[in-house]
Amino acid sequence: MKHLLYPFIYGILLLIVQSCDNAPNVPYGFEWANFSKGDICVYIKYKQQVNGYDVSAICLVDTAHNGEFYTYYNPTSIDGHGFIHFQNDEQEFIVENPLFTDINLSQNKLPLKNGILIETDYTPFKVANDTLNNMLFNASESPFFFFDIDFDGETELIITLVDGMCYHGHNAYKSYKIPMMENECLVLSPMHGEPFEKLNDYTEIDTVKKEIRQPYDTGIRLGGKKKYGLVTHTVFNEIIQELEKRQYMELKEIEHYDWCHTEVLDFKTCAPAIYHFKKVNGDIKLINIEKLK
Repeated sequence: MKHLLYPFIYGILLLIVQSCDNAPNVPYGFEWANFSKGDICVYIKYKQQVNGYDVSAICLVDTAHNGEFYTYYNPTSIDGHGFIHFQNDEQEFIVENPLFTDINLSQNKLPLKNGILIETDYTPFKVANDTLNNMLFNASESPFFFFDIDFDGETELIITLVDGMCYHGHNAYKSYKIPMMENECLVLSPMHGEPFEKLNDYTEIDTVKKEIRQPYDTGIRLGGKKKYGLVTHTVFNEIIQELEKRQYMELKEIEHYDWCHTEVLDFKTCAPAIYHFKKVNGDIKLINIEKLK
C-alpha cells in the first residue's frame, strides 16, 4: 500500500483486519486498501469517472447487526461502513464514510459474498428545485459529488451520509478540501466549523448571493435560520510578504422564531416573535424584534 501521510489510518485498517474472517485476494485496482475483510466486504468500482477521478470503494456490510433491516427491505443491499478512493494522474486520496450507500447499491440483487466485486453506475447529484439562485440538498441520493461549498472558486468533495440526520430519513453531508499535493495517497479530514460541520437536507445554498442558510434550533424554542455569507478579512501573505484581502464564510445573520416567552410550554398561549440578529462590527447583535399576530 502506498504511503499514507496520516498514521491513524493504519489503526483503522488494523482494526478492520482483526475483526474479520479470512477473505480472498484483493482485486486489481484496490491495492490502496491493504485489507479485504469484513462481516461482508464488498469491493465497488464506479463505471464512470467523476470530476476527472477514477473512483473505487470498499463497503463493510454488517449483515449480522442489521439483519432485520436487510431482511425486511433488501437482504442483498450494499449499505455499511465505507472507504472511498479517488485517483487521477496527479492526485490520490481516501475518505471514510460510516453511512455509505447509494440508490444503485441499495437495490443490488447479487448475492453478497465476502470479497465480491461490484461494478456500478455513479448516481450524479441533482439540484432539488428549479430556481436559479437557491439550491437545496434535499435528500440527495448521490454518494458523493463535487461542489464549491465555500464559494472560493475551487470545488470541494461532498460525501453523503445516508440517513445521517437520524430522523425523518434525511441525510447529512461532510465536505472535504481537495489536496494540492501530488504523488501521495492522502486520508482527508472533513472541513471544520459552521456551517460545514452541520450540512444536511435542510441546508439551503444560494449560489447567486453566495450564502448558506441552516435551521437555527429545535425543540420548544423552534424555528429560525442562520445565514452565512462571505466576509472579507485582511491577512498577511507570508509568501509574497504583503497584506491581502481574503473572503471566508462566516455567520452574518440569525432569524430566531421564538414561540414561547413564558414558562407555560403551550405555544398557543404565547405571542410569537422573530428575533433578528445581525453581525455589526464583528459582533452578532439583536437589531429588531418582530411581533407576529
